[in-house]
Amino acid sequence: MRHTIGRGILALGTAGTCLAVLSGASSASAAAAPAGDLCLRAQHQTAGIDQAAFQAAGGELSNVEYPDKTSFEKSKPTEKPLVTGSYTTYEDEAGTLPRQVRCKTKRSDHLQLVYGQDAAGPEQQCKVVNETTLQEVDASFTEAERASLAYPASKVVVDRDVPAFTGWDWLWEFPAAYEDRRGRLHLPSRSLSVPWTWNALPASFRGQHYCTFIAPPYLRRLMLGQAVL
Repeated sequence: MRHTIGRGILALGTAGTCLAVLSGASSASAAAAPAGDLCLRAQHQTAGIDQAAFQAAGGELSNVEYPDKTSFEKSKPTEKPLVTGSYTTYEDEAGTLPRQVRCKTKRSDHLQLVYGQDAAGPEQQCKVVNETTLQEVDASFTEAERASLAYPASKVVVDRDVPAFTGWDWLWEFPAAYEDRRGRLHLPSRSLSVPWTWNALPASFRGQHYCTFIAPPYLRRLMLGQAVL
């Protein structure tokens, strides 16, 4: 298993390796995983990647973490090799407390074309990634932490995706989380999904699925009452 981090690139040698992000690490370490790990999981979940079929077709998955918004705006995910992109915003000016992660991934319809029908699909909403993040973060709490949570999992709601219609629209500021009048914490996600079959658009714009997520460490801090909305 190859899982290396260097010069802003987090690489997984095969789709089978990608499952380490989902289940190979402890819940505590998963809750504090880098942004690249989250986008790799997002690619796997939203496109419904089948690890065996993807690997058999020669699939490799990696993520590029962009250090600034300008370079991220200009980037595009690629299908072969399968490379996603991530950009993180932070609670603090020092950039030590991740708040929100934007991920650029490929849609299942394009991956099926490249790697075969069994390699991916059906396409899922971005919200499935936030749902898994909530599960991982909730599992990371000690008994002492769980007894004093500001937002126990029963008071956290994962919202449906809010669709964007252009890249600029998707990049606008979007809340990582918010509280409703009943005191429940909501986790929204913003999505830009462009099917490969939309032939009226250039190929470079098709087969993409962009998502905006809450960063797992920020959700953990919110649930503990250690961060502000």
